[in-house]
Amino acid sequence: MSSVVERYRALEEHVAGGRRVVVRDVVDVPASDLRQADEHDVALLLLLGELCARMDGGSSAAPVLLATAEKYVDTSFFYTGRILPRTRELIDLFGRAVHERSLDLLTEVADHLSQGWAGYADSMFPSAFARLARDAGCDAGPEAFAQVSFVLWHEGLAAAAAGDAERAVPLFHASLDRYRRYRYFADASWLHTDLVIAHLLAGRQDEAAAELETQRTYVEKVLADHPTAVSGAGRSFAFHLGDVQSGQYSTFVESSALRPTELTERDRSLLLRYVRTSEFLISACRYSTQRDFDAALDTFSFGWATYQQSPYPRIFRHLGDRYLAAADKWNVHLTAYENWHRMLRSYRIRVKPGALIDTAATLHNRLGYAKLDSCASLVLLDTAVLHARLHGRDASVEWITRYLRDLRPALPDALGAVVDYLQAPRTADRGQLLSRYIGLRAGHLAPKFLSLDLDDEKLPEPNRLEVTLYGPLLSIEGVTVYENTPQPLIDMLRVLGRDFARHLASGSEPPFLSAAELAERTARTSAALAQTVRRFRIACQERFRDVADYGLIQDAVLQGRPGYRLNPQSVHRFTEYATAPAEEDA
Repeated sequence: MSSVVERYRALEEHVAGGRRVVVRDVVDVPASDLRQADEHDVALLLLLGELCARMDGGSSAAPVLLATAEKYVDTSFFYTGRILPRTRELIDLFGRAVHERSLDLLTEVADHLSQGWAGYADSMFPSAFARLARDAGCDAGPEAFAQVSFVLWHEGLAAAAAGDAERAVPLFHASLDRYRRYRYFADASWLHTDLVIAHLLAGRQDEAAAELETQRTYVEKVLADHPTAVSGAGRSFAFHLGDVQSGQYSTFVESSALRPTELTERDRSLLLRYVRTSEFLISACRYSTQRDFDAALDTFSFGWATYQQSPYPRIFRHLGDRYLAAADKWNVHLTAYENWHRMLRSYRIRVKPGALIDTAATLHNRLGYAKLDSCASLVLLDTAVLHARLHGRDASVEWITRYLRDLRPALPDALGAVVDYLQAPRTADRGQLLSRYIGLRAGHLAPKFLSLDLDDEKLPEPNRLEVTLYGPLLSIEGVTVYENTPQPLIDMLRVLGRDFARHLASGSEPPFLSAAELAERTARTSAALAQTVRRFRIACQERFRDVADYGLIQDAVLQGRPGYRLNPQSVHRFTEYATAPAEEDA
């Protein structure tokens, strides 16, 4: 037995009454076996180890567990510092629960343990907690430890995504009660916004407004009760914001401590972020304004790279359909964050100056309205760098100068780095200065900057195209080819794109689909498919001529006939985002 996962499975078997193990030996993991482990897997091993050690009146294994945790921190490249610190606190809380024979504290440990873990309810933990509760003389089955705040929240989201607000509301309330009780301040603020959304889905605008006031009062009290921490090097945050992945563990907002005693300015702004989301949503639904819907979408999702895979696009789609007069024109996938990503991709196809500046100005305005001010400024600086590389430094300086008054107080260090980059006389100096700017922008929740493509010696070659369907909108390398893509083309891309992704995942090249097979799978005739491909190629070439200094070759995206496939030599990724179940499951 060597890997962390194998050790965890041995403990599962031990809990289930199978093969018995010496718990302390299992959780005393050598550093060599910890180096490649995911942090969440290590945390689960330690907590299940303590559960096993405590069963049948056993003594705590905490010293061995904490020593293993320290070895992981010291030796593993995969340590993030976002999971194990809370695990140490949980081991202490668990010790209190056993010592006091407290069902309430055991339930709290289960709730903390489950945060961000989608597979918690199906794991061994609810049964293990129930067995320990019985040993302590408490009458509680596995279900008492399975209905934790995270699970209740996910069930509420599923109901809201299905348009069932009446079922979502009590689930959100139950989840919120636990988050507030266990002092997950950021999650609680988020859950208040979910309740605002659910009331709006049900058409109860007055209840939504009342929930906003409850949320505002709650956040104001949390801020008043927790002093502002002095920011500085090494300062930890009470909450983390941003995508983190460790094994099967994935989250966006995360509390790094069980009971935070002080909040940084960044922590405080995160709590207020969800209050602003609720404000924008209520205004959008009351006055049917797309700009407020966009602001709510942006404030809520900004920096969340996996937002598109969450239930929220479908939930926002329900809101738009109910309250927007022209709901079909509102794309819930095209957040400011996603449009920023598309702008950075468009550098690769040498976007023309007018198109680049128009996109930047639109993004700057949209982010500013959503009160994401530092990001609004960063968009302008990104644009200055891209513009200088593609179209010359003089033109870039002339454009960015008009924003200097706003940029200087907002992002002085990043602005200084871009100014130095634009003024550098030598290529070697520009590369170093650009690296400095990229390092400074890493402190913001901005899309990945394509730094490796910014070679001053040559322009990029767009040989790795990103093809994306955002609902009805078709984007190729950040360029909108169709706002409303013809349905025959959507059907073709859906079939070919899924074949493309499947073969690339297996390491093989996607084969051509015969015209007859594709016709059968799309319920179209071969002649109709050929006509669809011909029109698509013309639309691509015309659109790229309008916005880019790069001519897209005829079969850069779709190769055919007599067979068809996405071109594996030029297409890097095909992605489809959809909110209708029929589209997702087709």
